[in-house]
Amino acid sequence: MNRLPMDSTGPEDNHKPENSHNSKDGHRDQSIYGEPSEQNAGGLLTGCVLASSPSFSDPDLDHSVCLIIEQNDEVTVGVFLNRPIMVDPKPFWNLLMDEGTIEAKSGGHFNFGGPNNGPILAIHSNSELAEGGNDQGVYLSAQAEILKKLAVVEPEHLRWVIGNATWEKGELEREIIEGRWVVVPTAPSLVFADEKEMWSQAMKIHGKELLRSFLGTRELPVDPRSN
Repeated sequence: MNRLPMDSTGPEDNHKPENSHNSKDGHRDQSIYGEPSEQNAGGLLTGCVLASSPSFSDPDLDHSVCLIIEQNDEVTVGVFLNRPIMVDPKPFWNLLMDEGTIEAKSGGHFNFGGPNNGPILAIHSNSELAEGGNDQGVYLSAQAEILKKLAVVEPEHLRWVIGNATWEKGELEREIIEGRWVVVPTAPSLVFADEKEMWSQAMKIHGKELLRSFLGTRELPVDPRSN
């Protein structure tokens, strides 16, 4: 995966998060949706999609799907994928970018990424405007100039995300071990799914992954009776 720097100091970066997490020397240990740093084995969660487990009752996380976008030696940062904000995105976008006349074409909408302040993040399918992402067609961008281009070119898939959720070092790993979250593949069919169906789809994918693991096969038979 390519790295996605988020701590640019350019004058256009008026959406820089107030709660950015830096290392002791003032630089991030790991860029968003980048590969884990050699010093940070825990960064392996970066780029994973987590879905809240149906076996845990937590009203704050019920039916949540979250993309982990950064993990360093101090904190893990994720954004919720299935919490849409029901507003017209164009004036909201103009206001957030401090621009009065952006002719945005995008049909993408805003999502509530979490309770913490953070930059505007675009999760999209345009590889030419990607600052980070995976090899399956899920890309991230956060620099102001790139976001403006995305607002105009209207990629096939586009989600604007505001805010993020954070976990202290080791906290999310403990929650996964406790069964609060299940890890599912970061595929476009899930990341860009309808928010109302996203969690159910994640559960189906997780169930298939468990069955594949149990059967010791990469592909499931069309007819289970064939086994």
